[in-house]
Amino acid sequence: MPFCRVACILAVCTFFATPLAAQSFNCRDAEKPDEVLICQNPQLAALDERMASMYFRLRNNLAGEARAKLEADQTTWLRERYGCGRDAGCIRGLYERRIAQLANY
Repeated sequence: MPFCRVACILAVCTFFATPLAAQSFNCRDAEKPDEVLICQNPQLAALDERMASMYFRLRNNLAGEARAKLEADQTTWLRERYGCGRDAGCIRGLYERRIAQLANY
């Protein structure tokens, strides 16, 4: 089999083996019930990606006390999300509220 053909096959296999979603955490390391559910649920994964993008963009533009407050608020929010366990409705609601908060920050 020519080298080029082997390389193309490997490239295609790698593409399809790569997860389509990129959560704010590594799904391979997900152990907490909320994280496992987010990795299994495309709607929650999309909300996680959206919220994480907004959070990191905002955080990177803040400094000092404003940045520390945003990070503390995010830590509190993560604890709340963990408290949802495997309740998709609870997690979805938290994401929707957090996205609204970050949009108005």
